[in-house]
Amino acid sequence: MNGLKVARAILLACGALLLVLGLVIWTGSGDRLIPVHIALGVVLVGTLWIICAVAARSGIATGTVVLAAAWGALVIVLGLVQEELVPGNWHWTIQVLHLVISMGAIWWGRRLLQLTVRARSLGAQDPVSGSLVASSSSR
Repeated sequence: MNGLKVARAILLACGALLLVLGLVIWTGSGDRLIPVHIALGVVLVGTLWIICAVAARSGIATGTVVLAAAWGALVIVLGLVQEELVPGNWHWTIQVLHLVISMGAIWWGRRLLQLTVRARSLGAQDPVSGSLVASSSSR
């Protein structure tokens, strides 16, 4: 299994576990699971950032990579401060926003993986500079 497949597996496994844990926490019966949820969220975002680094070295557009990395930072910040935002009866809106933003991080990771695989199939990567060079089959 190559590194991109491992990253994809970690991204999706963390995403699934986070969704289940988040729903348990949301029902009010899993407050003791919050530290586990936070730790898995950090693993998910860390994986996204690793994917961003690989995508950048594979020649994916800088703006796309930066946006995905910033999205990961947004997930962490929102996740850590959400308890203080909109307390009371409307707090569920922040929880839904956290869910949507977090699903976006998974989408970004999958999208960057797709772009990276495509970029690598179109050209070989120079091991020194990290830039793409045309493969012999595409010349």
